[in-house]
Amino acid sequence: MVELGVMIARPNDFLELWFKDPYAAVNTSPSPYTIKLSEVNIELLRELSLPAWNNASETVAIIVPYRGRLKHLFNFLTHMLPFLGKQRKQFVIIVTEQAGEESFNRAKLFNVAIKEIRMSEPGDRLYGIECFILHDVDKIPSSPSVLYECGQNVRQLVTAFRSGAYINRRVIIIIIIIIIIIILLLMIFHVLFCICRLYKEFLGAATAFTWDHVRKMNGASNLFSGWGGEDDEQLVRLQLNNITVDRVRGPDGIFDEFDAEHARDRNADRLNLLAARHVKARWRNDGIRQTHYKVLSRINYDQFVWLLVAI
Repeated sequence: MVELGVMIARPNDFLELWFKDPYAAVNTSPSPYTIKLSEVNIELLRELSLPAWNNASETVAIIVPYRGRLKHLFNFLTHMLPFLGKQRKQFVIIVTEQAGEESFNRAKLFNVAIKEIRMSEPGDRLYGIECFILHDVDKIPSSPSVLYECGQNVRQLVTAFRSGAYINRRVIIIIIIIIIIIILLLMIFHVLFCICRLYKEFLGAATAFTWDHVRKMNGASNLFSGWGGEDDEQLVRLQLNNITVDRVRGPDGIFDEFDAEHARDRNADRLNLLAARHVKARWRNDGIRQTHYKVLSRINYDQFVWLLVAI
């Protein structure tokens, strides 16, 4: 596969455009897919001091299905790159973007990313990866001690969401100063946090699979276009194949959510697709082995890999 170089595109006004309209650069760009990601990459290099990628240790893939949520992606990367840099592993964040106007298919993008990893050759940044963490672009860990790794069982990293808790670093500094001056703002700050506990068997947001898990359950379904249901269907696949899910305990399982109210294109057929008898009947013939797609572009940015795919 041909690897494209980094495409540089007018970075100087990026932050100004960002806060006026996070999609302003996209709306005026002759090449929206590549230019907007190039500017994110440039801004990351400007703001963060991070070690260069190398292949000296075990590598974990953070697979981020993505489309049209540029501000969330920037917030995700500015938090996750320093966070992952403190752990004793090598990480590759793979932003897998769906092209076209069809309903978003998160599960299929997960399959696509893993297939690209499995087909990679020696010398490729993706080669030899056996651990895959399927991760939402709008969720980040609130605890610095949660481990991003795979285990013998599937690892569910998220057990609760703290909506509205993520704030830009500059804003945090201002808030801290105000809190020091006016101690009562601590009470207001506490009220603003809404920790929403998830149901006992929740699967999603950030889940770690090994290749052995993915192979046994035939990855994820390709049928869940739109929002909702694909994670619950994955749980049924795990249960059908007697694969245990380990859940992170305590504060490590609380993740911050950028925007709990963002618009979602709901999957109207998800309840029918989730019926256990239907999953049992189709899982062997609907999954990663049956995923068809076309890679339209791949760019190895300094701190993440971007795939644009037609599915």
